[in-house]
Amino acid sequence: MAKIVHFGKYYSPDVGGIESVTGSLAKAAVDAGHQVSVISFERTPAIRRSIIGGVYVTRAPVWKTLASQPIAFGYIFECVAAGTKADIVHLHAPNMLGALCALCLPKRVRLLVHWHSDVIDKGILAKLLRPLEFALLRRSNIIIATSQAYADSSARLARFKEKLTVVAIGATSVKDRGAHSPLPQELQEQVGGKKIILAVGRLVPYKGFDVLIAAAKSLEKDSVVVIVGGGPLKAELHQAVELGGVKDRVVMAGRLSDDALHALFARATLFCLPSIFRAEAFGVVLLEAMSYGLPIVASDIPGSGVPWVNQHGVSGLNVPVGNPKALAEACNLILGSPEVQAKFADGARQRFLAEFTEDVSASRMMGIYERLCAVSSGHP
Repeated sequence: MAKIVHFGKYYSPDVGGIESVTGSLAKAAVDAGHQVSVISFERTPAIRRSIIGGVYVTRAPVWKTLASQPIAFGYIFECVAAGTKADIVHLHAPNMLGALCALCLPKRVRLLVHWHSDVIDKGILAKLLRPLEFALLRRSNIIIATSQAYADSSARLARFKEKLTVVAIGATSVKDRGAHSPLPQELQEQVGGKKIILAVGRLVPYKGFDVLIAAAKSLEKDSVVVIVGGGPLKAELHQAVELGGVKDRVVMAGRLSDDALHALFARATLFCLPSIFRAEAFGVVLLEAMSYGLPIVASDIPGSGVPWVNQHGVSGLNVPVGNPKALAEACNLILGSPEVQAKFADGARQRFLAEFTEDVSASRMMGIYERLCAVSSGHP
């Protein structure tokens, strides 16, 4: 049994790509017999501790957020205190506060850096952080990338290929896609009997929801776009719907409960990921859509793992980045052909089962933990 400490960002019930990966791997390690802790941030007035599914979770209050990085002084203390006693520290990057803490660890602690994404679109801040990133990667014992495509395109990772291993992210498989609650009444009234093009994510610039809203004008008339999520662009995107004259084509659903979101995935005809920047490194939400057997239309983002996750012509279609016309045409092709829809639905589900289940991802990561423990104890 190893003591494993995750330096995460947020943790369940907070939602997000990194959060879901952290939770999944932490629980899998507990099931494998390890002692697992997670240090995370939270918008709370004081340090809060709990045990969730056998995982010891410590949440540090956020003082301020700068360029998407939470700042919490308690986080530093908790990471160093727990990390010093650990056998393995599993750092989810980007997280510059976590990186600083990792550099304080004694050499005997094995450091796994889970490289979810480069620091992108942060201007001068990104340049200032590069020495820290380099020091972190040099200190690491192993680096995990979520796809080979992203690893190959990352200038940060290029100098550390000998430490690099690819482990694709996994998600929970939907056991019964037919068992779900009805849609909330207001949402049901908005979508009616139309075919649903579902999109889910934080309302932030790189998600490209403005491109999807622009594409809505050219979508089949018996379809409706439903965008789920909250974020800083909420007012701006609502205005884009109004000014674009697509109030009858686009529903801004906001944040939904787990039951409502499950119902929406089960009811949707296809899933759309219109992201426009490489900050969308993998597209974790694609896995949930694929587990439901939804055909995918996604952006062909250079250097991202998204076009690999959504295999063009198998699980769906990848279209040029930031192109509303191409996005609409791809959606219409699937909406207008039951044969194409069935082909991609089956392809999405089968690809999910082969590559992206939680069990497959966790099994690969548990093997890496075993290797790190063996090296730590002096065994080959």
